[in-house]
Amino acid sequence: MPDVDPMFYRQLLSSQLQAARKKAGYSQTDVVRETGWSLSKVMRLESGRVKISTTDLRALVSYYALPSEDSDALFRAAAGARLQPWWYDYRSLLSEGFQSYLGYEASAAVIRNFEALFIPGLLQTEGYARTLLQQSVVPEKDELLDLRMKRQERMLGESSETELRFLIDEAALRRVVGSPEVMEAQLDHLESTSSLDHVSVGVVPLARGLYPLLRSPYVIFEFAKAEQERVVYLENPDGSVILNNKAIVGVQRSVEDYLEAFWEVENEYAKPISDWRRAPAAE
Repeated sequence: MPDVDPMFYRQLLSSQLQAARKKAGYSQTDVVRETGWSLSKVMRLESGRVKISTTDLRALVSYYALPSEDSDALFRAAAGARLQPWWYDYRSLLSEGFQSYLGYEASAAVIRNFEALFIPGLLQTEGYARTLLQQSVVPEKDELLDLRMKRQERMLGESSETELRFLIDEAALRRVVGSPEVMEAQLDHLESTSSLDHVSVGVVPLARGLYPLLRSPYVIFEFAKAEQERVVYLENPDGSVILNNKAIVGVQRSVEDYLEAFWEVENEYAKPISDWRRAPAAE
């Protein structure tokens, strides 16, 4: 089972706190009256924006009259949330949304990633990634490149227990990023990485035409425990991110819609990167 990131524990604790309060039949206002806390504190604790102290958690467990199994789960999640994530030294460079993304990435049992325009970050060579970052507006380009390379070491190394499944539109492979030499090295890297036991890289040929969710790059995180619901990550054109474990905020599709689309494209439209490289013009 993959190591679980503290950010993931914080998200888990947030949902558990809300569920425990609702199961006990209390509103946030009831908690305020019982504890003497401010409403903003209750909201911050339930949203995961602040870490909960052991004393405060004990107070809630007592007030909600939780059974030992539920209270033990809350204390485990709270303890995990207080740990430092592996990317802690980079935290000042990262948005809150991307910190959550890294937490899900480190904790997932299966990651499914579809990209239409660029090579997925976990599969980028240093040359390809450096070229992309040079075109970005962020000032900390070297630090972010270092972070990306460390993510790859963790997720692509032999010790990784996360299954990684990638789908890439052929347009991303044909777009020259940097130089023809950079792209040739990138394609070689994709093919060699796809030979790893826990990695699958599929290409959707241009000749296949339109297919489900072509316009929407997305990542689906699936976790080992059945009670931990899948999460979908989307990046909007303006650079903002959306994370939700039940429904995607602001759009009409559900997590299951993205999962079904990925399965359909993977099984009916895509071909292995090695096959595509041998005869890309035959499609």
